[in-house]
Amino acid sequence: MTTRLRPIEPTDHDDVLGLNERHVELTAPLDGTRLAELVAWADRALVLDVDGAFAGFVLTYASGSAYDGENFGWFSERYDDLAYLDRVVVHEDFRRRGLATLLYDELEGGCGRPVMALEVNLDPPNEPSLAFHRARGYTEVGQRESGGHVVSMLVKRLAPDLLTGP
Repeated sequence: MTTRLRPIEPTDHDDVLGLNERHVELTAPLDGTRLAELVAWADRALVLDVDGAFAGFVLTYASGSAYDGENFGWFSERYDDLAYLDRVVVHEDFRRRGLATLLYDELEGGCGRPVMALEVNLDPPNEPSLAFHRARGYTEVGQRESGGHVVSMLVKRLAPDLLTGP
């Protein structure tokens, strides 16, 4: 199995939108116009490619991005230098193969920031995601209502000696 991360291209937009829609209760609604904005603002807008097949996507934002997401804003008020993981979705046909672990290893190791931040739904609960993130060393630093959901605000300190913020 050959796995690689590559930039999201316009030819990937239909796959990204379709996968996002199938999991919209865990992400957020997305249309073509918004996807183009998100990709433009992203630090990393990547497709997970397995043997040439679309296996998922990820969007991250770095401190100072023009990204207008409320949760990104919440984290940005608390951390001076962070990478924010907005969306990561692995296609259902490619789950249980260790791809999320490979993806997170790459994201955490290559972000160049002292903190990786993200949120996970508590209501409705996303227990598999909570368990995955806890096992990777993410800790809760708050909870908030977001888009009709209650979310756990999670961070992982990647380089504590560079940390600025709580």
